[in-house]
Amino acid sequence: MEKRSIGIHLRMLNNAVRRYIDRYSVGKKEIDSISCSNGWIVGYICEMDDQGKDVYQRDLENNFGITRSTASKVLGLMEKKGLVERVSVSHDARLKKIMPTERSLEIGRVIKAENERMENLLKKGFSPQELETLYGYFERIQKNLDAAELDIRRERI
Repeated sequence: MEKRSIGIHLRMLNNAVRRYIDRYSVGKKEIDSISCSNGWIVGYICEMDDQGKDVYQRDLENNFGITRSTASKVLGLMEKKGLVERVSVSHDARLKKIMPTERSLEIGRVIKAENERMENLLKKGFSPQELETLYGYFERIQKNLDAAELDIRRERI
């Protein structure tokens, strides 16, 4: 039996999704105007804006599994590109709400449509039960990685 690797399969799937988006995206011009990671963040911020929910840096850190310094750098660059604004909130002077700009709202609409199209494609042929099982596997893999990272941090102390 051939030895199989979860890591390699995840990488191959990631590459296949990116290739598909690059080749067949309807809103390619808008999406190409920003990086892939900026696109995910814009999509998230716009989705939360549609739901009337505020977004803060810590939300991006938690939802995208990125560090505080990475989130800060990414947001700074996105601000310079005119994709987001950081606005102070009245209840805490240290806290900045992340707001979409008109440009990011336009890009967000395209990204939302593309994400829905991609999700439908990826879910094709799976039953609801199979999808729940798959999501459970993803969560377990993430927990394994989180635990390993925590162990490594403890060893360094």
